[in-house]
Amino acid sequence: MKTSAGFPKIALSVALFACSSILLGEDLGVVGPVYPIAEQDMLVTIEQRLKALEESGELARIEEDAKARYRAYVERPKGVHLPRAKKDRTYYVDPSLTVPYDIRDHEGRIIHPAGTTVNPLDYITLSKQLLFFDGDDTIQAEWARSVIDSDPLRVKPILTNGSVLALMKKWQLRLFFDQRGKLTERFRIQRVPAIVSQDGKRLRVVEHNLDNPE
Repeated sequence: MKTSAGFPKIALSVALFACSSILLGEDLGVVGPVYPIAEQDMLVTIEQRLKALEESGELARIEEDAKARYRAYVERPKGVHLPRAKKDRTYYVDPSLTVPYDIRDHEGRIIHPAGTTVNPLDYITLSKQLLFFDGDDTIQAEWARSVIDSDPLRVKPILTNGSVLALMKKWQLRLFFDQRGKLTERFRIQRVPAIVSQDGKRLRVVEHNLDNPE
Protein backbone atom coordinates (compact mmCIF):
# COMPACT_ATOMS: atom_id res chain seq x y z
CA MET A 1 0.00 0.00 0.00
CA LYS A 2 2.89 2.42 0.79
CA THR A 3 4.46 1.80 -2.61
CA SER A 4 1.26 2.34 -4.53
CA ALA A 5 0.34 5.37 -2.45
CA GLY A 6 3.76 6.94 -2.93
CA PHE A 7 3.91 6.39 -6.72
CA PRO A 8 1.78 9.42 -7.61
CA LYS A 9 3.99 11.61 -5.44
CA ILE A 10 7.16 10.30 -7.13
CA ALA A 11 5.68 10.78 -10.61
CA LEU A 12 4.59 14.32 -9.71
CA SER A 13 8.05 15.14 -8.36
CA VAL A 14 9.73 13.87 -11.53
CA ALA A 15 7.35 15.92 -13.68
CA LEU A 16 7.91 19.09 -11.65
CA PHE A 17 11.66 18.55 -11.78
CA ALA A 18 11.61 18.17 -15.54
CA CYS A 19 9.50 21.31 -15.97
CA SER A 20 11.67 23.35 -13.63
CA SER A 21 14.79 22.25 -15.50
CA ILE A 22 13.33 23.41 -18.79
CA LEU A 23 12.01 26.67 -17.39
CA LEU A 24 15.26 27.53 -15.59
CA GLY A 25 17.40 26.58 -18.57
CA GLU A 26 19.37 24.00 -16.62
CA ASP A 27 21.95 22.06 -18.63
CA LEU A 28 20.87 18.44 -18.48
CA GLY A 29 23.74 17.21 -20.57
CA VAL A 30 23.90 15.94 -24.17
CA VAL A 31 21.55 13.23 -25.33
CA GLY A 32 22.78 11.63 -28.58
CA PRO A 33 25.30 13.00 -31.12
CA VAL A 34 25.38 16.70 -31.97
CA TYR A 35 25.84 17.90 -35.56
CA PRO A 36 26.78 21.41 -36.68
CA ILE A 37 24.22 23.48 -38.63
CA ALA A 38 25.06 23.10 -42.31
CA GLU A 39 23.07 26.04 -43.71
CA GLN A 40 25.59 28.66 -42.66
CA ASP A 41 28.47 26.77 -44.27
CA MET A 42 26.44 26.49 -47.48
CA LEU A 43 25.80 30.25 -47.56
CA VAL A 44 29.48 30.93 -47.00
CA THR A 45 30.35 28.57 -49.85
CA ILE A 46 27.91 30.34 -52.18
CA GLU A 47 29.30 33.76 -51.24
CA GLN A 48 32.85 32.56 -51.81
CA ARG A 49 31.88 31.09 -55.18
CA LEU A 50 30.18 34.32 -56.28
CA LYS A 51 33.17 36.36 -55.16
CA ALA A 52 35.50 34.12 -57.14
CA LEU A 53 33.30 34.43 -60.23
CA GLU A 54 33.20 38.20 -59.84
CA GLU A 55 36.97 38.50 -59.44
CA SER A 56 37.61 36.32 -62.48
CA GLY A 57 35.14 38.25 -64.63
CA GLU A 58 33.04 35.12 -65.19
CA LEU A 59 30.04 36.59 -63.36
CA ALA A 60 29.96 39.59 -65.72
CA ARG A 61 30.18 37.25 -68.71
CA ILE A 62 27.26 35.18 -67.40
CA GLU A 63 25.17 38.34 -66.88
CA GLU A 64 25.94 39.63 -70.40
CA ASP A 65 25.11 36.24 -71.87
CA ALA A 66 21.74 36.23 -70.06
CA LYS A 67 21.01 39.77 -71.30
CA ALA A 68 21.89 38.79 -74.87
CA ARG A 69 19.59 35.77 -74.76
CA TYR A 70 16.77 37.93 -73.40
CA ARG A 71 17.26 40.58 -76.10
CA ALA A 72 17.29 37.90 -78.79
CA TYR A 73 14.05 36.43 -77.46
CA VAL A 74 12.35 39.83 -77.30
CA GLU A 75 13.49 40.78 -80.79
CA ARG A 76 12.57 37.42 -82.29
CA PRO A 77 10.19 35.43 -80.06
CA LYS A 78 9.46 31.79 -80.71
CA GLY A 79 6.63 31.72 -83.22
CA VAL A 80 5.49 29.24 -85.82
CA HIS A 81 6.57 28.97 -89.44
CA LEU A 82 3.52 28.45 -91.67
CA PRO A 83 3.60 28.05 -95.46
CA ARG A 84 2.29 30.81 -97.69
CA ALA A 85 -1.31 30.34 -98.87
CA LYS A 86 -1.53 28.85 -102.38
CA LYS A 87 -5.19 29.67 -102.84
CA ASP A 88 -7.86 31.85 -101.33
CA ARG A 89 -9.73 29.89 -98.71
CA THR A 90 -12.54 30.86 -96.35
CA TYR A 91 -13.74 28.82 -93.39
CA TYR A 92 -15.47 29.38 -90.06
CA VAL A 93 -14.44 28.58 -86.52
CA ASP A 94 -16.66 28.11 -83.48
CA PRO A 95 -14.73 29.78 -80.61
CA SER A 96 -16.75 27.97 -77.92
CA LEU A 97 -14.75 26.32 -75.18
CA THR A 98 -15.45 24.12 -72.19
CA VAL A 99 -14.40 25.76 -68.93
CA PRO A 100 -12.21 23.45 -66.79
CA TYR A 101 -13.21 25.07 -63.49
CA ASP A 102 -16.01 27.14 -61.98
CA ILE A 103 -16.16 30.71 -63.29
CA ARG A 104 -17.27 33.16 -60.60
CA ASP A 105 -18.34 36.79 -60.68
CA HIS A 106 -16.87 39.56 -58.54
CA GLU A 107 -19.04 38.49 -55.60
CA GLY A 108 -17.92 34.89 -55.77
CA ARG A 109 -21.12 33.53 -57.29
CA ILE A 110 -20.73 30.75 -59.84
CA ILE A 111 -21.83 31.93 -63.28
CA HIS A 112 -20.37 29.04 -65.31
CA PRO A 113 -19.88 25.69 -63.55
CA ALA A 114 -16.93 23.54 -64.57
CA GLY A 115 -17.70 21.61 -67.74
CA THR A 116 -19.97 24.31 -69.17
CA THR A 117 -19.51 25.18 -72.86
CA VAL A 118 -19.16 28.93 -73.33
CA ASN A 119 -18.97 31.02 -76.49
CA PRO A 120 -16.95 34.20 -75.76
CA LEU A 121 -18.78 35.97 -78.60
CA ASP A 122 -21.94 35.85 -76.48
CA TYR A 123 -20.27 38.41 -74.20
CA ILE A 124 -17.71 40.30 -76.27
CA THR A 125 -17.38 41.64 -79.80
CA LEU A 126 -14.29 41.28 -81.96
CA SER A 127 -14.07 44.90 -83.04
CA LYS A 128 -10.93 44.48 -85.15
CA GLN A 129 -9.79 42.16 -87.88
CA LEU A 130 -6.83 40.00 -86.86
CA LEU A 131 -4.21 39.97 -89.60
CA PHE A 132 -1.75 37.06 -89.32
CA PHE A 133 1.39 37.13 -91.46
CA ASP A 134 5.02 36.02 -91.57
CA GLY A 135 7.30 39.00 -90.97
CA ASP A 136 10.24 37.25 -92.63
CA ASP A 137 8.32 36.98 -95.92
CA THR A 138 8.80 40.28 -97.76
CA ILE A 139 5.78 39.74 -100.00
CA GLN A 140 3.52 39.01 -97.03
CA ALA A 141 4.90 41.96 -95.08
CA GLU A 142 4.29 44.39 -97.95
CA TRP A 143 0.77 43.06 -98.47
CA ALA A 144 0.06 43.23 -94.72
CA ARG A 145 1.22 46.85 -94.62
CA SER A 146 -1.15 47.74 -97.47
CA VAL A 147 -4.05 46.10 -95.60
CA ILE A 148 -3.16 48.00 -92.42
CA ASP A 149 -2.92 51.31 -94.27
CA SER A 150 -6.32 50.74 -95.90
CA ASP A 151 -8.06 50.71 -92.50
CA PRO A 152 -5.57 51.18 -89.63
CA LEU A 153 -8.22 51.50 -86.92
CA ARG A 154 -9.85 48.15 -87.72
CA VAL A 155 -6.81 45.96 -88.39
CA LYS A 156 -4.72 44.33 -85.66
CA PRO A 157 -1.45 43.03 -87.21
CA ILE A 158 -0.05 39.83 -85.67
CA LEU A 159 3.24 38.26 -86.71
CA THR A 160 3.45 34.49 -86.68
CA ASN A 161 7.19 34.56 -87.33
CA GLY A 162 9.99 37.09 -87.74
CA SER A 163 11.63 40.00 -85.96
CA VAL A 164 8.74 41.92 -84.45
CA LEU A 165 10.84 44.75 -82.95
CA ALA A 166 12.70 45.41 -86.21
CA LEU A 167 9.46 45.63 -88.14
CA MET A 168 7.86 47.86 -85.52
CA LYS A 169 10.82 50.22 -85.78
CA LYS A 170 10.68 50.20 -89.57
CA TRP A 171 6.92 50.74 -89.82
CA GLN A 172 6.58 52.92 -86.73
CA LEU A 173 3.51 50.88 -85.82
CA ARG A 174 2.50 48.74 -82.88
CA LEU A 175 2.63 45.08 -83.85
CA PHE A 176 1.72 41.91 -81.98
CA PHE A 177 3.22 38.42 -82.01
CA ASP A 178 1.59 35.00 -81.83
CA GLN A 179 4.00 33.35 -79.43
CA ARG A 180 4.43 29.62 -80.06
CA GLY A 181 1.53 29.74 -82.51
CA LYS A 182 -1.19 29.55 -79.86
CA LEU A 183 -3.65 31.76 -81.78
CA THR A 184 -3.05 30.21 -85.19
CA GLU A 185 -3.64 26.83 -83.61
CA ARG A 186 -6.82 28.07 -81.96
CA PHE A 187 -8.14 29.49 -85.25
CA ARG A 188 -6.93 26.44 -87.21
CA ILE A 189 -4.83 28.60 -89.48
CA GLN A 190 -2.57 26.43 -91.60
CA ARG A 191 -1.35 29.02 -94.10
CA VAL A 192 -0.66 32.74 -94.06
CA PRO A 193 -1.45 35.52 -94.60
CA ALA A 194 -4.87 35.13 -93.04
CA ILE A 195 -7.47 37.53 -91.68
CA VAL A 196 -9.82 36.61 -88.83
CA SER A 197 -13.05 38.56 -88.29
CA GLN A 198 -16.33 38.04 -86.45
CA ASP A 199 -19.36 36.66 -88.26
CA GLY A 200 -22.23 36.48 -85.78
CA LYS A 201 -21.37 33.91 -83.10
CA ARG A 202 -18.48 32.43 -85.07
CA LEU A 203 -15.17 33.55 -86.56
CA ARG A 204 -14.54 33.91 -90.25
CA VAL A 205 -11.02 33.04 -91.41
CA VAL A 206 -9.78 34.00 -94.87
CA GLU A 207 -6.39 32.76 -96.12
CA HIS A 208 -5.11 34.91 -99.01
CA ASN A 209 -3.15 33.69 -102.00
CA LEU A 210 -0.52 36.30 -102.89
CA ASP A 211 1.18 34.38 -105.70
CA ASN A 212 -1.71 34.30 -108.15
CA PRO A 213 -4.56 36.37 -106.71
CA GLU A 214 -7.92 35.10 -107.89
